[in-house]
Amino acid sequence: MKRILIFTIFAIGLITTALVFWPVIRVHQLENAFGKVKENDTRDLVRKYMGAPWKDEGCGEYLGGQPAGCVEEYIYAHPYAPYVPEYWVISFNSNHQVINIVHMISP
Repeated sequence: MKRILIFTIFAIGLITTALVFWPVIRVHQLENAFGKVKENDTRDLVRKYMGAPWKDEGCGEYLGGQPAGCVEEYIYAHPYAPYVPEYWVISFNSNHQVINIVHMISP
């Protein structure tokens, strides 16, 4: 009985720790990778830096607004979005090259 109680307490502590630290690690990773992305980078290079996007959509379909020449948009969201409204948005032209890079934080 004591083993089950100890295991349960350990599991709850581990899950709580993961829920607290995962967003911190993921946001740090996104910020570092986002800093490497530059205009004219290819879509494949962006995926290499940033990983798979949260949303891969047509321009302006999710967050609204779009830069001229935009045909595709990668959106990377904070792990707790929309409760923590922070997004990293990368727009691509028809040649699959970056044309716009925006870090959006809503108050």
